[in-house]
Amino acid sequence: MKLSVIIVNYNVKYFLEVCLHSVLRAAEGVDAEVIVVDNNSADGSCAMVRERFPSVVVIENKDNKGFSKANNQGAAIARGEYILFLNPDTVMPEDFFSKTLGYMDAHPEAGAIGPRLIDGKGQFAPDAKKSFPSLSVAIFKTTGINKIFSKSAFFNKYYAVHIGEHEVAPVDVLSGCCMMVRRKAMDEAGGAFDEDYFMYCEDVDLSYRIEKAGYKNIYFPEADLIHYKGESTRKMTLSYVRIFNEALVTFVKKHYSKKQARLFVLFINVGIILRAVLGAIKRVLKELHMPLFDALILLLTLWGIKNFWVEEVKNIMPIRPAIVYVTFPVYIALWLITLYLNGAYDPPYRALKVTRGMIIGTVAILAYYSLLPPEFRFSRAIIIFSGFAGTVTLLGLHELLYRMGILRFIPYDKLPRKAVIVAEENAYRQTAATLQQVNYAPELSGRISPQNEKKDALAPLPEMKQLLYTAGINEVIFCINGLSYTQVFGQMQHCGKDYEYKIHLPGSQSFVGSNSSSTSGDLYTIDRRFNLSDFAQIRNKRLTDISFALLFLVIFPFTFFIIKKPGAFFINCFKVLFGRKTWVGYSTGVPTEYLPVIKDGIISPFNILPGYDPSETVKTQVNTAYAQRYTPMNDITLLLKNYKYLGTSPGLSEGEVKASPGLSRGEVK
Repeated sequence: MKLSVIIVNYNVKYFLEVCLHSVLRAAEGVDAEVIVVDNNSADGSCAMVRERFPSVVVIENKDNKGFSKANNQGAAIARGEYILFLNPDTVMPEDFFSKTLGYMDAHPEAGAIGPRLIDGKGQFAPDAKKSFPSLSVAIFKTTGINKIFSKSAFFNKYYAVHIGEHEVAPVDVLSGCCMMVRRKAMDEAGGAFDEDYFMYCEDVDLSYRIEKAGYKNIYFPEADLIHYKGESTRKMTLSYVRIFNEALVTFVKKHYSKKQARLFVLFINVGIILRAVLGAIKRVLKELHMPLFDALILLLTLWGIKNFWVEEVKNIMPIRPAIVYVTFPVYIALWLITLYLNGAYDPPYRALKVTRGMIIGTVAILAYYSLLPPEFRFSRAIIIFSGFAGTVTLLGLHELLYRMGILRFIPYDKLPRKAVIVAEENAYRQTAATLQQVNYAPELSGRISPQNEKKDALAPLPEMKQLLYTAGINEVIFCINGLSYTQVFGQMQHCGKDYEYKIHLPGSQSFVGSNSSSTSGDLYTIDRRFNLSDFAQIRNKRLTDISFALLFLVIFPFTFFIIKKPGAFFINCFKVLFGRKTWVGYSTGVPTEYLPVIKDGIISPFNILPGYDPSETVKTQVNTAYAQRYTPMNDITLLLKNYKYLGTSPGLSEGEVKASPGLSRGEVK
């Protein structure tokens, strides 16, 4: 057999679907096998592969073996002269294997070959070629200095910038997302991946061993590959930095002398700390830049209204600075808290959220004001007028700074985006019908013909770039039905990074894409959506838990006689308060892997009837409905109706009489 393709998958079903479709297209006419090693995915990946790609061999692990061990499982049964280790969040053109296999056959000194990588917007991704981690390379990479001087061959040697983007050349390290190795070279190098690496640097180790065995690692930009990068593993987080650098330490200890290794480890640890600090600061500024801006505006508004009221309206003695320093920070904090709780900082942005948050915040401040000692109560009018002026000022500045490109958020009126579909007429109608079932789907402007003739489309494919610009289109959806991946690659790179691109397969329920190489892959899908996957609802659930835990503790002396097992109830209040449990969780005893992750619950999401235990089918349906339709009112209703059972063991249900508020009777079967 000529070729074995090994793909390790973990919970990226729709990206895997597109990847396999492109691989099998490229493998037409090649004596090849495709092996998918699944690391215990809970999203139905294995079932999808067996249904849509029956020729693919599936190894279904019962736990997450990690990248190296899972690839080795595939390599152990692979029969190919060449083995391609491929990530599931990749897409290849039809000529990929003809080019790469042709080069490997013609160059027996090549032990491994890797393509030119592009991101989801068609832009070159620099991690296609890398250098071995010398001390300076490691320092510049772990500290992030290489990003500051990304064009410097000295500071950014990690990404081998001394080798041109379109230059075929030997390199130290090829990317593990797509690495084709000669079986003979791999065996002489000691086998596939070292299982000491759970994730990251395993490609560095294999490249190093191949080179030590006397072969070359070839960067081959004549073959392109899309790498959506980040859907399987979230990069640029503190966790990523830690795991990556631990893997780097493993490589250094394995291949370098003890003296060199100790020095490496020292500098790498310093780099981890520095990177962590800088990364934390960057994340804080990224997440809080809008609240910090609002705090500054509200402070200036309060200060201006105070001065105007004291000097121009009342003509009284100035308010003592000590009073201002004590009260103003609390006022601003209350406004920011109510803005946050009302979703003012959650996408999509809506002026209504800001207005509602400011009104509630002003009421909260007035309530707080009434509790202050007399010497701290200078004027309710200042609070009321500041709330009104602050609301108007925030709305105006948000709009102005958004249009200037300074504040980055998704305004409500910008959804949906304008999109076109590249497809033949029949495929266009089917794709459009599927897209209509997607939440936040873009607004369709029409069809681009995949041929050189326009016919009844908006434009033929060669004129797509001009149409996108003149019509103000934001997104292109490529329907792979009468359209080749080679054409998709060409158009993405021709039209450029100003547009978003998605790929849709005939019969699929998803639209797969990514905004850039630095972001996670993203998709539209008509799969069921869960409210409990939304950050705002997760936050609301936690706030509901805390609020009721505190309320229950306050009223416990007056209601303990109502509660079954009051001692356990008292302990449960603290478990919920400190985040170890949630008041309402999924019913136990049925699979929940497909649902968003939440803490174990004190009660299940249904009304409890002692002595009655619902069937597994009913529990599954109620769990699903709870996750899909969650609102804080669901929890509040369940807590009030099941108050006397809140002393039960966490996750234990005592039965149900009727469906939860989120599930109609007709849906319980």
